[in-house]
Amino acid sequence: MARAMKFIFGHSREGEVRELLLQHLDKVGECVARARTVMDDYLAGRIEEAKAGAIEVDHLETDADQMRRSVVDLLYRGAFLPIFRSDIHEFVERMDMIADAAEVTCDFLLGQRPEIPAEYAEQIQQIQEQTLVAYGALHDAVTNFFSTPDQRVIRDSLTKLGITESLIDDIEWKMTRQIFTSELPLAGKAHLKQFLEKLTEMSDEMEDAGDRLEALIIGLKI
Repeated sequence: MARAMKFIFGHSREGEVRELLLQHLDKVGECVARARTVMDDYLAGRIEEAKAGAIEVDHLETDADQMRRSVVDLLYRGAFLPIFRSDIHEFVERMDMIADAAEVTCDFLLGQRPEIPAEYAEQIQQIQEQTLVAYGALHDAVTNFFSTPDQRVIRDSLTKLGITESLIDDIEWKMTRQIFTSELPLAGKAHLKQFLEKLTEMSDEMEDAGDRLEALIIGLKI
């Protein structure tokens, strides 16, 4: 696969796409990490700090989106053989949706201000921690793919991503059960569940991006 990568990314325009994709990867990671601090501040009652952080997440998402548009523009201008363009386009779109999900989560928190009882804080923090683990695994896989690709390293990282996403799903299921068997009013239950869905959307999008990376790898084998 290393020879195929050298052939595909060895030209100037293709190399520019590669650099943009890696920059986009880091920018999306900044969105995810900053979103966590926003949620930590919100849970701790530091609303002004959370608001400032949410604005920063919005700016980071905008930066990521501009990078995505630059990649798409290069694809329109003929970067890569046609057989690879759709997979690369789909990959960067899926990556960008992770940043979108981080922004939406923060906007939901600060726009709708859901009431989050203290007994749910630990589970929310677990989801946040595992979300960062999931993104770390995705980051490792993507970085390896665009540098000196080692299929074993990539597959191990994507496997870790899948396992972590399943763990987040399990925490979400248990928390949902806890919410709807609690004494909270129905409106509060529904609102808290909405927030939980926004929060776990980030890891769902990470898994989808991992699937698109696998599609790129398979394309290289043609």
